[in-house]
Amino acid sequence: MLFLIAFSLGFIGYLPLGNINLTVVQMSVSEEKRKWQAFILFAAIMEFIYCFGCLYGMQMLLKQPQLINALSWSAVAIFFALGLFSILHKPDSAHSSGVKRGMLIAIFNPLQVPFWLVWGVYVMQNGWVKSEVPSIALFSFVCSVGTIAVLYMYAVAGKKVVEKLNVNKILLSRFIGSLLIILAIYQAVKLLTHHS
Repeated sequence: MLFLIAFSLGFIGYLPLGNINLTVVQMSVSEEKRKWQAFILFAAIMEFIYCFGCLYGMQMLLKQPQLINALSWSAVAIFFALGLFSILHKPDSAHSSGVKRGMLIAIFNPLQVPFWLVWGVYVMQNGWVKSEVPSIALFSFVCSVGTIAVLYMYAVAGKKVVEKLNVNKILLSRFIGSLLIILAIYQAVKLLTHHS
């Protein structure tokens, strides 16, 4: 179960079109194979660092139940808001991103910290990850493998995948948005039944 959840989060995190996976597509079309493979590995290492750092910091938070309760309700609000945004927002057309820009985004990815803080609370509350270094490291590693898998998929499929996803980009956004809203409702019901 742990492996499936960790792999899925690493995979889903980079499934929607964004600067990192579009950089991978660009590199797979215009660069040597070893260059885009090295970039994928770099992005996966950064994913490991973000995931591990956020989940490790969660250990201190787990010792403060009031703070965890507040974070749990924040996760509900964030899931719901992101879900609504994904459903209502019309994605812009894809544009290529430079390699340097992609690497900077992989290092200073503004979305990874809230992503892993929200999911960190979720996976730890459900007991999927223990607040111990080996458990967090294993989870982070498997997430990185999921990241490698999805980025490799983008690289191998290249332009064909981008063109196909551009056609169905709104449908993909609505699916992801609906999934986030379902998770928000599930988490809210769980919190309400736990405290009643």
